[in-house]
Amino acid sequence: MIKKWLSLIKFALVGVVNTLIDVIIYAVLTKFHLNYLAAQCISYSAGVLNSYLMNRKWTFEQKEKGSKREFFTFIGVNLITLLITTFLLTVFYKRLGISLHISKLLVTGISVGINYLGTKTFVFTKLKEEGQVYED
Repeated sequence: MIKKWLSLIKFALVGVVNTLIDVIIYAVLTKFHLNYLAAQCISYSAGVLNSYLMNRKWTFEQKEKGSKREFFTFIGVNLITLLITTFLLTVFYKRLGISLHISKLLVTGISVGINYLGTKTFVFTKLKEEGQVYED
């Protein structure tokens, strides 16, 4: 039980770093008048790259070399998260009239939950035997 909480805490700390990367890049890109959706895709992608590297080694303590399945599943989880956050960003900003930066913070918070569940459930799993997944 403690190991699961520790995993969540580590994921949250990595998320803080990812969020800082994401928000800083987003702010810089929008400051230079890049379209907010293009800025979202670029800034989110930078956070995703950091997330993969840090979560693989530190949070989920994967010792073996990463597989193509793991990497592409990770990208898939993050693409789904990106689609959801991009949609919500547009809803909050364009439809509800919430400021762009507050909208960005709201969707970032939502993305944490989606991403943790997807990453823990589908990406960084440990195999007992070929094809069998177990939880710690």
